[in-house]
Amino acid sequence: MQLIGMQATTLTPFAYHSLMVQNGTATLPELISDHAIAFGLAGTLGLLSSAGALPTQKNYRQHLTAMPYRCSVFRTEDPRLLSPLIRRLNLDAEAGYKEKIDNVARKGNLKTFFSTQEVPQGQTFTGLLFGWDDFDPFAHYGRDHFVIRIGLHRNGMVRLEKTEVPQVCLNVSTAALFGRGASLSVGRYLLHNLQLTPPMPPEMAGKEVATWQ
Repeated sequence: MQLIGMQATTLTPFAYHSLMVQNGTATLPELISDHAIAFGLAGTLGLLSSAGALPTQKNYRQHLTAMPYRCSVFRTEDPRLLSPLIRRLNLDAEAGYKEKIDNVARKGNLKTFFSTQEVPQGQTFTGLLFGWDDFDPFAHYGRDHFVIRIGLHRNGMVRLEKTEVPQVCLNVSTAALFGRGASLSVGRYLLHNLQLTPPMPPEMAGKEVATWQ
């Protein structure tokens, strides 16, 4: 297995509906999830299906198994968020202003305006990529960096490049997909699908990830 330390630098702001806040949602500012990096890189490398439709059912284990790598969670030491950004749910375009939808909106049970908080441009996160059979995307494609898309509607752009990473956190939720959840301790429980192990050296993380098959 190839252990590749990587730095992810945000080229544009990005957001996820991670946390509920007053009048909207906020993004977890201190990390980028392992799934976001894995699927973002898969899209850049041309590993995703060319079909425009998403699968009818999520099967993260099947999707991750098809990739020649796994990822750790990417963390930053300087988490920051931008000020809330007001967005509008365009009911006339998305729902056609059907009478049922219009009545619900008029009664105040469906907000047409809400806010999101994005991670700003220029933030850096670090983590590991674990390449199966010594797979190294940088060497394989002859590139010194990749640009991937993450976030809501894939509106965020992130540059990936190699760097030294002394410690990483794995996602216990991802380990559970491969039957390894009970073997890891949870250092921080952020969301159901984001449960971080305590920081560990890359070699220790690699031994664990080698069982995720």
